Amino acid sequence: MLEHRTPGRSRRTTLLVGAIVVAALAAALALALRLSGNEGVVLTGTSTYVEGVSGTWQRVNPLFASANEVDADLSELVFSGLVRIGPDGQVEPDLADLPQITDEGRTYTFTLRKGLTWHDGQPLTSRDVAFTVRTVTSSDFSGDQALAEGWRGADIDVPDDLTFVVRLRQPSAPFLARTATIGILPEHLLGSVAVTQLEDTPFNAAPVGSGPYKVESMDSREARLVANPAYHLGKPGVDRLVLKFYTDDASAIRALQSGDVRGLLLRETAAQGQLTDLRKVKDTRVDQLERSTQVLLYLNTTNALFRDQLVRQAISLGVDRRAIVDKEFAGAATVSSSPIAPRTWAYVAEYDFVNRDLEKARALLKKAGWEPSATTGILTRAGQEFRFVIRVDNDPVRVAIATDIATQLGDLGIRATVASTTFTVLNLDYLVPRRYAAAVAAWEQGPDPDPYFGWHSSQMGTAGLNLANFEDPVTDELIAKGRTSTDIEVRKDSYRQFQEIWQDLAPGIVIAYPHAIYAHPDGLKNLMQGVLFSGADRFEDVQEWRQ
Repeated sequence: MLEHRTPGRSRRTTLLVGAIVVAALAAALALALRLSGNEGVVLTGTSTYVEGVSGTWQRVNPLFASANEVDADLSELVFSGLVRIGPDGQVEPDLADLPQITDEGRTYTFTLRKGLTWHDGQPLTSRDVAFTVRTVTSSDFSGDQALAEGWRGADIDVPDDLTFVVRLRQPSAPFLARTATIGILPEHLLGSVAVTQLEDTPFNAAPVGSGPYKVESMDSREARLVANPAYHLGKPGVDRLVLKFYTDDASAIRALQSGDVRGLLLRETAAQGQLTDLRKVKDTRVDQLERSTQVLLYLNTTNALFRDQLVRQAISLGVDRRAIVDKEFAGAATVSSSPIAPRTWAYVAEYDFVNRDLEKARALLKKAGWEPSATTGILTRAGQEFRFVIRVDNDPVRVAIATDIATQLGDLGIRATVASTTFTVLNLDYLVPRRYAAAVAAWEQGPDPDPYFGWHSSQMGTAGLNLANFEDPVTDELIAKGRTSTDIEVRKDSYRQFQEIWQDLAPGIVIAYPHAIYAHPDGLKNLMQGVLFSGADRFEDVQEWRQ
């Protein structure tokens, strides 16, 4: 369960003209260069940014974007939601103001901004919102069913063109961040399309949204977009935005080195060599963007070895997180033991313990009854040696992390071996049926800190995602309180206590939060500086960019 969301740009030369003849010559030169495929020169008075991305578009439609990262990138640029995610994960206004929440957190009343329009000039109203919700909750909808989860069972009402009301079955604090951010579709263009045909409608190749950019053209090589002058958050400062498509990261990096693009995002873990290559590109800045994806060591708490919280604490103390980040992520990750992503609104640094402490770990293991063998040095208890297998998928970085953990635990007298397989086999044969002792995996928390699906006891067993089979009544109460209260201060307090108790119970061993690597021109200003909850979130404030 990983996080999911990268970039590039093109050079531009500003041609200053003082006479009609000079202007004509400059325009002709720019046209000739464009026809030859060179994006380095643009017409006077315009700015262009060209970014390289791995992959290509399939369906530029927010209801299908989760299946393809390039579709998600383009949907972020073309469409808007009722609300949007801010830099630290808090919800901010978008098409609508933040809603009025009544009925003990069950009823949300959204008021749309006045004068909203689609890219074709038609008015955007609350009827478009209702159309989008009815579409995604239709039994005929073939897209990601997770999009509909927060809307299921809800009653919706459209009192007028500017008001949209949602009545949930029960209070849900994550509703705004996880559900109300969905991109809104135009009913006047798609209302006559059957839901079963929506996946293949021509609209997905020529989308019309209400976002900061309009699609000018798309083909297998690139997507060309122009700034939307009527964008409700302000006309973007970069007039033209081009996404060029490449087969993989290596091809995109070569395009950046040659000047064919001016930026790119590495969605996966970057190797040291890739970082070195990017940092050598002239006039290019390489940023490390925080992400909400965590890499952790799952411990099956129903396994005899890991039932004792003292043992789990000892293992957390025995892992050298900094060494793993330096070696396997080339430093491009945030060392952390917290289940709440650093730099998000619910994170409390006070309860993020990352220092290795072998002396304390040995003391905890001894207290739990584990003593080193006089002959082998391996920990033993009641005649049983402390041995187990760490399961992991074939991802080379996660395999390396599992191997590092096994080696480090050897310093405590624990013998762990690593067994890798495909993700499908890992998931279906080991994680889902809970037939494992320990496993290294990645978990994408997303913009809301609610840990219900991963750590509430109701999610134990094969139908849930509490893979550690962790059960604790106090933790359950804190999670329930945090996901039902709409008071952010109440939620903060619940998650503060959750982080505190996590360090004591150690239900899982969080290792780090890997960074995304974003290369872009030195002169590109006002880029997103918050947490990257998805690769597409790099465009969250694209209207503020300036060259």
